[in-house]
Amino acid sequence: MGIFGINGIHTTESCPLNNLESAKVIIQMSLKSGGKEVKEKYKINRIIGQYHSALEHTFIWIVEADDAHLIEKFCIDIEMAKFNAVKIVPLTLFEEIVNKCSLRLS
Repeated sequence: MGIFGINGIHTTESCPLNNLESAKVIIQMSLKSGGKEVKEKYKINRIIGQYHSALEHTFIWIVEADDAHLIEKFCIDIEMAKFNAVKIVPLTLFEEIVNKCSLRLS
């Protein structure tokens, strides 16, 4: 089990706040991404947080999951990738980095 960031970006023109088709996709994404069966299908233990910056047209979702390839499929299937460029990155807790640095210095 790992923690992953799902980073996305879209154009001003495709922003759901400006584009009716994208707004419809966002509503469907919300419905498709929250169910227990969806999380089980893509081996997502939990969605830790979903953060969006409207004026920068960017977002990051933090998920705890088993497999980055299944996260990729999740993003495609819920249509997140329909109008967003999406990047999936493994994340490490800051505390873990501090501990590793402390061990190196001792």
